[in-house]
Amino acid sequence: MDIPAAILKMVDAIYARAFGFATALAAVGVISMALIQTVKDVFPIRRWFQTYRVRDWLSAQAPKAPAGGHPVSAEAAETDLVRLATSGDRDAFYDLAIEQVTAQMNAAAQMVLDFPWLHPDLFYCLAAQGDAEDLRRLIESRPPERGPRPPLSDEDKKALLDARNRVTHQVQRSLDGLMIAVGFRWKFWLQIASFVVSALIVWTGLLLFVPEPIEVLARHLPLYAALAVLGGFLAPVARDLVAALQQIRK
Repeated sequence: MDIPAAILKMVDAIYARAFGFATALAAVGVISMALIQTVKDVFPIRRWFQTYRVRDWLSAQAPKAPAGGHPVSAEAAETDLVRLATSGDRDAFYDLAIEQVTAQMNAAAQMVLDFPWLHPDLFYCLAAQGDAEDLRRLIESRPPERGPRPPLSDEDKKALLDARNRVTHQVQRSLDGLMIAVGFRWKFWLQIASFVVSALIVWTGLLLFVPEPIEVLARHLPLYAALAVLGGFLAPVARDLVAALQQIRK
C-alpha cells in the first residue's frame, strides 16, 4: 500500500472540495468587515455606545442615599467629568477609544481626589466602592471658610494620606473594570454584527445566483449557518489584519 500516495490523494480531494468554500468564506469575511467599518465611519456608533455605557456606570456607582448629607447626581457627575477631561467637549471625549476614555477619566480623578469638596458628585461616583470613613475624611479635609486651618497632628496627617492612597487605588481599579467591561461588550456586539452581516451576504448570494433559493436553503441549512458563522469569525480577523498593515505602514 502506497501510504504517501494515499495521503496526497486525500489532500488533493480536500483542496478540490474546500478551496471554493475557503475562498467564499474569505470573501464573506472581508465584505462583512468592510460594511461594518463603513457603518462605523459614517455613524458615531462607538460614541453612542460609550456614552451609554459610561453614563450607566456612573448611575450604578452613584450612592442611592445621600452621601455625607449630599444627594449625589450622576448627571452632574458626568457633566463635571466631561468638563475636567475635555473642557466640556462631550463628543470629543466619548469618541476616543475606551482605553483613552478611561485614561482621561483617571486624569480627571486625580484632580477630584485632590479637591473632593469642589467635585462632590463626581467624587462619590468615582469612589463609590471606597471605605465610607475614608471618603468622609477626604471630603472633610476642605480648608475652613474663614481663618487658617488648625495644624494637623502627625497621626491625622498619616491617616489622611492613607485614606487618599486607598481611595486612589480603588478609583483606578474601578476605572480598569469599566475599561475591561466596555471593551468586552463592544467586541461582543461587533462579533454579533459580523454574524448577522455575513448571514445576509450569504443569503443575498443565494437569492441572486441560485434558482429556488428557499428550497436550497432548506436542504442545506446547516451549511448555510456554518458559512454565516465562519464568515462572521473571519470578519474581525480581516479587520485586525488591516489594522496591523496600517500600523506597519505608519
